[in-house]
Amino acid sequence: MVAHPVWVLLGCIGLCLAMASGLKSFQNNNDPRIFFTEENPDFKRFVALEDSFTANEVVMFVVNPKDGEIFTAQTLHAIEALTEQAWTLPHSTRVDSLTNFQHTEVEGDELYVAPLVEDALSMSPQAIARAREIALQEPSLVGRTLSDKGHVAGVFATVTMSEGNTEAPEITEAARAMAADFNETYPDIEFMVTGTVVFSQASAEATEQSMATTLPLAFVVMLICLWLILRSAMFVVVTVFVIAFSIASAMGLAMWLGIEFSPIVGMAPAMILTLAVADSVHILASYRHERLEDKPKAQAIIESLRINLQPVWLTSLTTAIGFAILNFSESQPFQALGNVVLIGVLLAFVFSVVLLPALVMLLPHRIEPGKQRDFAPLMGRLAAHLNRHYKPWLLGMSVAVVVLTGCIGLNRINDVFNEYFDETFEVRRVNDFAMSEMTGMHRIDYAVPAQESGGAMEPEYLRNLDALVSWLEQQEEVVYATSYTNVIKRLNRDMHGGDPAYYRIPDSRELISQYTLLYELSLPQGLGLEDQLDIGKSQARVIVVLENIGSHPVLEFNDRVEQWMGDNWPDYMQAKGTGMDILFGRVTMRNIESMLSGALIALVSVSVLLILALRSFRYGLLSLVPNLLPAAMAFGLWGLLNGEIGLAVSVVACMTLGIVVDDTVHFLSKYVRAKRELGLNTEKAVDYAFRTVGVALVATSIVLVANFAVIGTSHFYPNASMGLLSAITIAMALIVDFFFFVPLLIALDRARRSSQPGKAVLT
Repeated sequence: MVAHPVWVLLGCIGLCLAMASGLKSFQNNNDPRIFFTEENPDFKRFVALEDSFTANEVVMFVVNPKDGEIFTAQTLHAIEALTEQAWTLPHSTRVDSLTNFQHTEVEGDELYVAPLVEDALSMSPQAIARAREIALQEPSLVGRTLSDKGHVAGVFATVTMSEGNTEAPEITEAARAMAADFNETYPDIEFMVTGTVVFSQASAEATEQSMATTLPLAFVVMLICLWLILRSAMFVVVTVFVIAFSIASAMGLAMWLGIEFSPIVGMAPAMILTLAVADSVHILASYRHERLEDKPKAQAIIESLRINLQPVWLTSLTTAIGFAILNFSESQPFQALGNVVLIGVLLAFVFSVVLLPALVMLLPHRIEPGKQRDFAPLMGRLAAHLNRHYKPWLLGMSVAVVVLTGCIGLNRINDVFNEYFDETFEVRRVNDFAMSEMTGMHRIDYAVPAQESGGAMEPEYLRNLDALVSWLEQQEEVVYATSYTNVIKRLNRDMHGGDPAYYRIPDSRELISQYTLLYELSLPQGLGLEDQLDIGKSQARVIVVLENIGSHPVLEFNDRVEQWMGDNWPDYMQAKGTGMDILFGRVTMRNIESMLSGALIALVSVSVLLILALRSFRYGLLSLVPNLLPAAMAFGLWGLLNGEIGLAVSVVACMTLGIVVDDTVHFLSKYVRAKRELGLNTEKAVDYAFRTVGVALVATSIVLVANFAVIGTSHFYPNASMGLLSAITIAMALIVDFFFFVPLLIALDRARRSSQPGKAVLT
């Protein structure tokens, strides 16, 4: 690298271009279903439910009249028009609203099924008042398409989308344009758009926005910090080259290998960047130190590589092992994330020890001994302070360690999906309004099996179903609960002259079947019972909508529902809850387990590799302390500051593992080298380690903390929480290494030396 830098540079450029060319086929998959494998029992249940009933993908129009009254001729006319127009949305298969709700009435022996509101502008005030009375007493409407006060309404368009959600941008754009047209046509009514399709598209847009603004800003701040610390434009340029080559090559090679990209994999560049920066700073800081010792350029870079090659390789290898463990995750995006970062950190090692020295030899720069400030004396003073006062630091930090790690229990695994966006996002404002005025955020579906084909017409089956719906409506979290029993009870009442005493399940299966057939024959096309009953009438669907309580409380609520079923229903009716909230809640917990096991295996492997590399069981085992504590303390502090661990936060332990390990490996390798190669005692070995690697550790930490702190200001919560906790963890790693691990080393080595008088202990 030193003798032929031009050829090395050309070779690296060629290698990078070859790998990065895979990016030409880059495509991001925003479909939330990619988080689940075909073998996942929860996902199988979800797919089976969608195969039996209508899909759950919806666009929701929120209708908010400024006079606070839905039941006026003008507002009802607007809802009618919007309902009709919503059928023209791309891929729309069903539209449900207050106005096209299929109301039943009986005259003599004839059952009439018609929309609740028809031609609103021609309806009399009495007819509108009658429609209002019916609607506010109908459990199938209140809490979903109508508020309980009758002041806000919703129009739901169900759509079908292919795998990958490629239609989401088209559908969302059409829905937003439709809402804008209606806002212009009806200035006294506010029309807003949300729903699962819009929410999914907003997530993709937030990720793109972050990639376009927050991440570049974070990168610029990182470079400024790098320049302020290392005081060399050449060092900054070299580091940028290593980062760019590593990320571009890793992402391109991943495309060549067929790895599918998703928003989760979008975290990979930030993870690769951490190790690329660390590798570069360590080599450059050592190079600068050697140059300030008046060594020539070639000799300085060769010496820097000699003393850094082993720790840089150990850090890269152990980080790669940690991310390789993510292949045990059952979620494909996390497997992909692990593989991309694994590739990236190994490439970062290659480019930092091959490309970086070549660039140092080629790029003009000046490092003048005696004229440029060397931060080594500052590190020397810190080493002297710790050598003198190691006991107070060890005691004080021990207290901090115990307190913060004890706060880990304050965290809970939970994702509040609506709060992924702050109030600067329209979808957050619309969701907040819809939840406060009309409906809920979380939805759970239960496909309840009957004993046989057609068994959903059995009175006993429907009574059991109705008992569940009644119980659900009494639960504090429930905003809306419905099943086919509402239709049957309404039909039974209407067929008995509207007598409220007959608002119950009939006693005869034949009568229920007749009601159902008569009702189905009267329904218009597109508004059949397929959202409530399967074709063979062998199962019925129960839909529950909950308040905005978060993913973990949703799982707890579902457990209560399933427990109720077990206590009150026959075995053949037992059902499991499903829906995206259930799926994501469980996959988050499983992936946190995968992440923790991956981090643990990586940390153990670090210790094993250090035992082999340093030829010391004692120091290898001791390395577990500074490698485990930073993440533990950071999550403890997170418990005090926030307390919510979601999908994004769950990757932080693995994400920051490279830097945590990096600090330990580099300090310990220099410390042991001072004892073995230079024959220094404990105090002088600490001083040597601080002077040679202290500046690099501080520089790396400041640069990366600044980078992730800027990401922590993102308006998209997954990015913000990941950035903030990463910054905390990296800062904790430096604090633990300097003010806990070093005093611990001093205390243990002094104790060992005093127990073996006359012996020099170098192992």
